[in-house]
Amino acid sequence: MLFRSHIVFSLAVWFLLSYYVAVPFWVLGFVLLSTVFVDIDIKNSRFGNRWYFRPLQWVTSHRGVLHSLVACVLISLIVGSFNLWAGFGFFVGYVSHLFLDCFTLSGVRLFWPFGFKVKGFVKSGSWVEDVVFVLILILNVLYVVGRVIMH
Repeated sequence: MLFRSHIVFSLAVWFLLSYYVAVPFWVLGFVLLSTVFVDIDIKNSRFGNRWYFRPLQWVTSHRGVLHSLVACVLISLIVGSFNLWAGFGFFVGYVSHLFLDCFTLSGVRLFWPFGFKVKGFVKSGSWVEDVVFVLILILNVLYVVGRVIMH
């Protein structure tokens, strides 16, 4: 999935979560950071194009270990050791990224190191992803408008 799809989906997850749980607003920053962080294993991603991620890209493949629940939990625990809310936000964003990528044709090895891939039917950057993006964006806008009207 593309950067924009991950962002709007993570926002939708945040809206849903914050509706039911009293989460500090700043945690949203960690949700959004982690949802794009997952793709540092590819050099043409928003963050992966930084020179300091090149050594990591030499030893990992795209949709390899970083696209797994193992990395998600380990990195979230490291972040959470500094601040629990930050670790929670990082986990939520990371899982939302993995969830979306499970719907792509390439899939993800969610249970790395096991070879089993969770795959879907969506080609990244296709019209199907565009439709999903627009629908989630509309839901986000409706949620925000609804919250503004209710207050």
